[in-house]
Amino acid sequence: MEAMETIQLMLQQNVWLISTVILFVVVLSKYLATRTATVDVLWLIIFGSLFANLHLIPEHHEVLEYIGEWGIVFVMFALGFEEDLDHFKEGLKRSIGIAIIGAIFPFLAGYISAKLFGYTDSVALLWGLTMTATAVSLTMVSLKNENLHRSTAATGIMTAAVVDDVLSLIGVAIILPLALMATQSGGDLEIDLLNLAYIVFKVIIFFLIVIIVGLFAFPEKVPQELPPNATLLQKLDYYLTKLFVPVSIRRFLAIHSGQFTPLIMIFIAMGMGALADLFGFHPAIGAYLAGLFLKKEYFLFNGNREERVYRESKLVIDHLAFTIFGPIFFVNLGAKIIFDFDILGQIFWQVLILFSMVLIFQILSAAFAARFTGGYRWHEAIMIGLGMLGRAELAFIVINIAYTENHIFDEAQFQTLIFATFLLNISVPLLIKWYKPYYEGQKKLYIFHIKLSR
Repeated sequence: MEAMETIQLMLQQNVWLISTVILFVVVLSKYLATRTATVDVLWLIIFGSLFANLHLIPEHHEVLEYIGEWGIVFVMFALGFEEDLDHFKEGLKRSIGIAIIGAIFPFLAGYISAKLFGYTDSVALLWGLTMTATAVSLTMVSLKNENLHRSTAATGIMTAAVVDDVLSLIGVAIILPLALMATQSGGDLEIDLLNLAYIVFKVIIFFLIVIIVGLFAFPEKVPQELPPNATLLQKLDYYLTKLFVPVSIRRFLAIHSGQFTPLIMIFIAMGMGALADLFGFHPAIGAYLAGLFLKKEYFLFNGNREERVYRESKLVIDHLAFTIFGPIFFVNLGAKIIFDFDILGQIFWQVLILFSMVLIFQILSAAFAARFTGGYRWHEAIMIGLGMLGRAELAFIVINIAYTENHIFDEAQFQTLIFATFLLNISVPLLIKWYKPYYEGQKKLYIFHIKLSR
């Protein structure tokens, strides 16, 4: 027993041993996913939780948390790099309703569940908030594992998630102070309009900067002459593009004949991630947008070497994202699930009800919104509903604020949210894999004479 405790203590404190164990989990998960024809994300989360409960890896380690964050930035950058910008812009127009409706109903599911169990308004508000933001990274990796990451549904999920991220930030700005004040005896519920206006201002400025960088700094084109009666948009395009031509992105990608192209790409991803973080977004959103604005023709330099530089750079980024750093993020995510079987027995029904309500509310609301506000076909709408199911890092941030910092949640409420979130995230790769043959038309699915397959 003492020897086991000594080993566990060494593992908890030695970053090299922890790293070795985590990479073993990654290798094991990849192997099992291949052998069982399942998605590796599922195994990464499960083994992350198992090893954390066995005290073979820590629930939290600052260095490895940062490595995991690097991983998810690489993942989203790689996915953005594969996406077509025109496809994304078209999807964004169709996804506003999905994001709004797909955020409201999971919030209601969390709020109603808490009230059903007799919890206070402050607890109910925070339960709703934890169920709001979509874990787009989890969904996009799951879609990539099924080779669906460039599908119409994947674009719908990603664009809706960008809007959902904005709504979640505003929700945190409004709901968190309300919940904190509701816990104070005699405290009046007030909305800080000044803080809300500041959040909205930051969102607008962030996207303005992204648009300017993506549309004018990245391209390398010689501006055409302005027509005599040029519109304001034409003038902006002319002068901004002309301003950025000397520092266009291709000049940096072509440094030393493309020897440093992968390094430059990582620098771009990190830079845009840092910009997103500065404005209150997750860095992965900035990295995705950076990849989205990079086009294959930017790698055309030194004659006919475009394909080689492009392929080699893409191979490096994909390995960093999906083989090395990215999986560490999901192991860390699983490591946050610590089992307390005494409490788990008491909250089993609460976990089941919260999980079921969010699952039903999220899938149906996002699917109906995709069908009737976005104009997606039923098989695409169902996949979008399934893809919006995972809960993002925001859930753990809100849980940490409410439980650790302000003691709004008790242990049972905390564990209920943790396990419900765990089940929702596990459901994403499983449901996407299950629905894939219906999405591709290999199988047929009808409900009430409505065809829900391709």
